[in-house]
Amino acid sequence: MKIAFCLHISLAYGAGGEKWTMALAKALKEKGHNIEIYALPYVPNKRRMFELQKASFDGIPYHEAWRHKISADVAYVFYNPLSYVFFKTGCPKIAGIHSQIYFLQKTPPITYGIPAILARLFHKIIGEADLSLFDAVHIVNKVQIKHRKIRYIPNFVNANVYKPKNEKNRRFTVLFVGRPSWQKGWDIFLKVAYIVKKMHPDIDFIWAGGYDEEIKGAVNCLGYIGNDKELSQVYSAAHLVLLPSRSDIFGVTILESLACGTPVITTPITTHNALNLPLFYGQNTWDFVRAIEELRFLWQNNKEKYMEISKKSQEAVKVYEKSKIVQKIEAMFMEIANNN
Repeated sequence: MKIAFCLHISLAYGAGGEKWTMALAKALKEKGHNIEIYALPYVPNKRRMFELQKASFDGIPYHEAWRHKISADVAYVFYNPLSYVFFKTGCPKIAGIHSQIYFLQKTPPITYGIPAILARLFHKIIGEADLSLFDAVHIVNKVQIKHRKIRYIPNFVNANVYKPKNEKNRRFTVLFVGRPSWQKGWDIFLKVAYIVKKMHPDIDFIWAGGYDEEIKGAVNCLGYIGNDKELSQVYSAAHLVLLPSRSDIFGVTILESLACGTPVITTPITTHNALNLPLFYGQNTWDFVRAIEELRFLWQNNKEKYMEISKKSQEAVKVYEKSKIVQKIEAMFMEIANNN
């Protein structure tokens, strides 16, 4: 079967949706499918994390242009209003909803990103009619959407790669993974880091996602880590991951961290609660500060209890294991292609 992935952001952006596409494309290629990836040459905030070969990516043809003419058995389009302007095809189309922007109760601040805010506005006006042009809608979390054919299949984690790799760091370590954005709660993470470092100078804060010279006194910047094996080692060495998200359709960082046996402190937003995973929650800066102190106390004084939490996390996340989820996605592609 020939499958086309259509993205409104360049793969070089290297965020969750782009990583998901690369991992899924490789998995489906290994199953014998013919895969091609099409993307717009747009990178939010000019954040191009790595350079891609123009002609191919791991043997999978990759195309970047503002308009594409696509021939395939089925096309998977990362949903954005009016996406058919950029991706022309006569084959069955699945709209993949990977953004929380369409489900926020209020318009977010401009720091979320003007293109995303405009997409939210267009969706409010034409969203239902726009989605009706697709043969099916794929949702990765149980959000409310109107369409005649909705398929819920969550994101996945490769438990063969994301697993405990090494001993924890000698000093208690708090990790943030991802881009430094408002929706991911980057500003909250920094505030927590500065507060905790003043109270407990022996606690380390690490960021895997970029560099910032101004924060080096409080946070150790590892840069962007595109290699899954290397990233899993970073997760494994940390004592906890802090993810103070304001908006998140599906926290893949949560899956990766728990699979590596590292607890996660995050926000109790609907999409996080829906994961049904053993998470620690905080509503504000001081909630996160207290949670860090409590887990640090547990690590120092009751390692057996900490390891019990770690084991429970690894077990719970197995329902999102890659092989199981990829099989469901493959079945969805075959269903939509064959029914049309």
